[in-house]
Amino acid sequence: MFQMFRALVIVAALLPIYAAVPAYAQGIGVGVKGGYLYTSFGFNGVSDVLDSRNGWMTGLFIGGNRSGTLGLMGEINVQAKRGELGTESTTIYYLQVPALLRINFGSRSTGGVSAYGIGGPALDLRIGEDLGYFTKIGEIESVDVSLVAGVGVEITRMIIEGRGTWGFRNIANPSSTGDVTITTFTILVGLRFN
Repeated sequence: MFQMFRALVIVAALLPIYAAVPAYAQGIGVGVKGGYLYTSFGFNGVSDVLDSRNGWMTGLFIGGNRSGTLGLMGEINVQAKRGELGTESTTIYYLQVPALLRINFGSRSTGGVSAYGIGGPALDLRIGEDLGYFTKIGEIESVDVSLVAGVGVEITRMIIEGRGTWGFRNIANPSSTGDVTITTFTILVGLRFN
């Protein structure tokens, strides 16, 4: 519970950077998303040594250029990535900051229906953990770098989105045995404010 509170405080502190009043007044899209996150841990190239578990993601976005064909979109997301092995479970909390290219199709109006594709790099900063299983392999790294790709639909101001995230870095401490990477699939719903 403390990790979630700490994550929300960090998001609240960074909100002014991404959702500044002048940006909102100029028509740059601002909104929120949240939903289900499915996590897969890969060990030495063999996936699912830890059984995958349901997690969650919530966050804020700015940009996207819905009125144009191409746009840039920044996000600040809090994620709970979970796995378990037998009776031992692991939850790692991340603050994820992706920089995404967005390609828009369909209506340019916020009163219509449009589809989009997104893709780009993300920086994942560990903000808390309940290591469980990972205590056997030592500490985990504080930073992961990942690639995010997904598709979505905006119906007026409502958003439905699916995305995958593939971690590039070994999150296990280099002194531990083996490499550990994280892959996630996320289903999100959201609301665009403008």
